[in-house]
Amino acid sequence: MVKNRIFLPLTYSIIFIILLNAIGGFFHFRVDLTSEKRHTLSEETKRVLTNLDDLIYIKVYLDGDFPAGFKRLQKQSSEVLQGFKNIAGKKIDFEFINPSKSSSEKDRNAVYKQLVELGLQPTDLQVKEQAGMSSSIIFPGAIIYYKEKHLALQLLKNELGVHPEVALNNSIEALEYEFISAISKLTKNRKEKIAFLSGHGELNEIEVADISYSVLSDSYCLSEYYDIEHFDITEFELDSTTKEANLARQLQKLKTFKVLLIAKPKTAFNNLDKLLIDQYIMAGGNILWLIDGVNANMDSLQQSDGYFMAQKNQLNLDDMLFKYGVRINADLLQDKRATEIPIITGYSGNMPQQSFFSWPYYPLLFSDSDHPISKGLDAIKCEFVSSMDTIRNRINKTILLHSSANAMLSPSPHRVSLGILKTPPKEDYFNKPDIPIAVLLEGEFESVFKNRITPKKKNFDFKENSKNTKMIIVSDGDIIRNTYSEKTGNVYPLGYDKFGKFIYPGNKTFIMNAVHYLCDNNQDLLLSPLKTKELQLRLLDKEKVQKYKFYIQLLNLLLPILIIIILGIFYSYSKKKKYA
Repeated sequence: MVKNRIFLPLTYSIIFIILLNAIGGFFHFRVDLTSEKRHTLSEETKRVLTNLDDLIYIKVYLDGDFPAGFKRLQKQSSEVLQGFKNIAGKKIDFEFINPSKSSSEKDRNAVYKQLVELGLQPTDLQVKEQAGMSSSIIFPGAIIYYKEKHLALQLLKNELGVHPEVALNNSIEALEYEFISAISKLTKNRKEKIAFLSGHGELNEIEVADISYSVLSDSYCLSEYYDIEHFDITEFELDSTTKEANLARQLQKLKTFKVLLIAKPKTAFNNLDKLLIDQYIMAGGNILWLIDGVNANMDSLQQSDGYFMAQKNQLNLDDMLFKYGVRINADLLQDKRATEIPIITGYSGNMPQQSFFSWPYYPLLFSDSDHPISKGLDAIKCEFVSSMDTIRNRINKTILLHSSANAMLSPSPHRVSLGILKTPPKEDYFNKPDIPIAVLLEGEFESVFKNRITPKKKNFDFKENSKNTKMIIVSDGDIIRNTYSEKTGNVYPLGYDKFGKFIYPGNKTFIMNAVHYLCDNNQDLLLSPLKTKELQLRLLDKEKVQKYKFYIQLLNLLLPILIIIILGIFYSYSKKKKYA
């Protein structure tokens, strides 16, 4: 009888737990107790998933035996997709596939070839075993299918100068963004057209290659969201009757672009160019201006005797920008918060010895703005930046980026010299905080050519005021420029510091967010913060795990059974006490 009183409740408890697990297989819910809310999907992700109009099918090639790090990537991918399915229901389905499961080498190679043709890149996985090292080919990615379209998605991101463990964790952090961003791109009906303006010495195609097409495998670039062109504003079609430049046709071409990017022009704009740009704005066009206030670059420093004179950048745009609400000043910003450059400090035999010094002309910008363009941005690398002033008019203005609290300004002409590293300015000079570097302007703009003479044969209706539109002005053209090697032809990622072997991700994120905002692409703009979602690395101590391996296994095996027995005894005791 006593045995029945103990074992019956225990049996009931076991049956209850089995039933609870069986029911749990049909209902999925989680309580996210992590500090970084790693298991909670964003509201924008939920909005995208609830608006799906057809089936999304995802094949993830992460099935198989992997080391612990890849197991995390596999497990987290499954959790993210299961979270998607809980929201989208039958509109999303997925499966995990092992591309190497076939015992036939011929069949495996055929599968590998097919995956490469679909856009996935293989990784040679090196695994340390007791007998030595073994290697295998894996495809840490997914293929997403929607209607007649598909998209290849690399889940493992290889980053320059980043330790593999950190790169793996970064890949896990970005899973929600990568999956939902890919789904968002697939389900869009069409891409907007944007253009890099040319004709005045602007950055060429190779200098904006990374922001345009991405030199990494992350597909985070403008071409994934927009159709990109390079438009020379100085090349005109001729009118068939008058044989003169067809201004109306040129303006019509400009109007086909949702956004114009004017990236680091070097020569002056004439009034005809300015009229076309002005009337593009008056028709509701949006512009991202990336303008240097002065002419200054490190090449001048290396080709001279350690110094050069920084002069005002004569672009003939001051009246336009002033009318719209901003003035870019002809000065140079020096900031205590800056990147470092190597300087030769001596020689050991014939070998030069280098040390790194903070170069105040290369400020690192951060943002404390709550605006979605610059909210939560990582550091942004700049070169020879000028200050900006906002002009009082009816246009709404938002400061997106600014200097640190310890900055100073030097008006041009200004002597830039490496001597500043030996005899830096006094600390008291760095007394100008939060100098604006990037400003968003929104509203109905007034034409800079209002009440001014315009060409009689312009052949288009001149507008004095714009529709409600917007533009962003940044007082540094290098913020969008990627470096490249003329010798090897290698293009480096935007924000890459060749001295520190480090990528500043804020540059690309800021430009992407700016273009999304100007294109009214709020969906992708609001998804952008997911790219910087951080997960804390809670790594196990491998030595302790190996040392106490048997006890850990024993604890995991016996503890659940012991808890059930204690609950059974407690239940039996409480029942006996109640009815005794």
